[in-house]
Amino acid sequence: MADLKKYHQSDNASHSTIQFLIDEFDEELKNMSGNCIDIGCGNGDQMRYNLLPALDPKATIIGTDISENVIKHATEIHGDEERLKFKVLDIQTKNLSEEYISKFDNVFSFYTLHWCNDIL
Repeated sequence: MADLKKYHQSDNASHSTIQFLIDEFDEELKNMSGNCIDIGCGNGDQMRYNLLPALDPKATIIGTDISENVIKHATEIHGDEERLKFKVLDIQTKNLSEEYISKFDNVFSFYTLHWCNDIL
């Protein structure tokens, strides 16, 4: 993606919807702790500023995205938050790494699955 900053600044509709969902499930989210994964995390803003504060303070999140550039950018701007980590992941792969199998207590994905061609 040529201009990540411009792309994410223009994405206000999805930010509002995600915040609505977080508010709607506030009580459930407060009780979610442990290892979490966000599939299709983009630049990580939603994880850090919306999702992470809504979770139990002991929760950690690994944000994944198919784009190496996006993950590099997310790590640069959010790498100081010890409860967040970022990794490149193509969820359409038929050979999912062992590090992702049965390792998460909670799975999140906002505006990602509709981009997938074949995830079965």
